[in-house]
Amino acid sequence: MYKGVECEWGLNHGLIGSSNLLPGIAVRGKLAAIGSIRHHREGDGLFHEGSEASCILYIDSGVVKVINSLPGGKEIVQGFLFPGDLAGFGEYGGYAATVKAITPVAAVHLRAAAVEALLRSDPDLQSQIFFKLCQNLRLAQQHVVSLVQPSAKKRIVMLLNLLRIHSQFPRQSPEQIHLPMSRTDIADYTGLAVETVSRNFQRLQREGTIRLITSHCVEITDERVFESLLRTED
Repeated sequence: MYKGVECEWGLNHGLIGSSNLLPGIAVRGKLAAIGSIRHHREGDGLFHEGSEASCILYIDSGVVKVINSLPGGKEIVQGFLFPGDLAGFGEYGGYAATVKAITPVAAVHLRAAAVEALLRSDPDLQSQIFFKLCQNLRLAQQHVVSLVQPSAKKRIVMLLNLLRIHSQFPRQSPEQIHLPMSRTDIADYTGLAVETVSRNFQRLQREGTIRLITSHCVEITDERVFESLLRTED
């Protein structure tokens, strides 16, 4: 289980970061009123690719990964979901991906019919959720852009920047970035080998761009270089 040392683990239940404009408290209250909160252990599958899409999930606390399986058992991590995120919108009646907890997770389970009825009666909530889904689409587009970067170092920096923008974690400083996922998950998200991921974290530290506080927490030590890496065309 993930246990931070200097970067203490914690999540704001139902709250979302400044970049995430879905008003967490109000939305959580409305969704919790028509659903049930269930707790999942690290490693639990909340639902599985291809199974009947029977419910929608509102992530109340914890972090999950969204994965698709390839022939042979290899997994591709499509993204990570944090408190305030929604998961489980089906495709042709089934789930398009598997969602698995990478930390202990509490999620509000909602019947699709109940969510549809609520949205019909609450235009404000409907627009908020629509905005959130558009935001998720933009994140998916950013992921595609990161995968075509020839530089492994830039792929890592782009992920760190994404996590910094969408961080749900309390920080000791604005430069800290929390990584609740494993190096294997990072490799499956960036399309790199685990060894390449580890080597580039070490490289970024050696170059003075970041400091590895723990395996789940880094600190940006040179903001100018970090931003330059994001802007550099490969």
